[in-house]
Amino acid sequence: MVAREELLLLKTKILPAGADAIVDFLASRHQQIEMTHIVLENVPLLIIGRHGMIARIPSGGAMHKISQPNEILEHLKQYLNKHETLYLFINLPDLPLPREVTQVLEEVIRRDARKLELRRTIDEALEKRDRELFYKASRELNALLAESYDSTNTHNRGLF
Repeated sequence: MVAREELLLLKTKILPAGADAIVDFLASRHQQIEMTHIVLENVPLLIIGRHGMIARIPSGGAMHKISQPNEILEHLKQYLNKHETLYLFINLPDLPLPREVTQVLEEVIRRDARKLELRRTIDEALEKRDRELFYKASRELNALLAESYDSTNTHNRGLF
């Protein structure tokens, strides 16, 4: 079984045409979906790739190979109504993030880690009754928090 959130996370990737509706449907039936990292033979399988989808779904005693999104969705509905398991193979690239966005995310992660470290330092200073360390760490933490607050308010004012 696949977590519903894991299936919905696919929407953050570059999906082929028509895959949104299929991903939503699969998320509603996530308890019947198994992820696979290899393309399996002779099992009910849906492959979602950057440029399209291919499904092998049993119907009427035969395995049908289909690639049109509307046909795939119809066959999946019929198949999963029988409470069978479907294997899912995903080969999708992540959305490319601009370098500037990556740099901002890295900076936010660094600041968050520093805030956490300063909070630990404050706790240790309180335990040791080290007033000087407590004041120093508190000042730095307050400066980081104020900087974050000012940055957030500046960005929010620019949106409206």
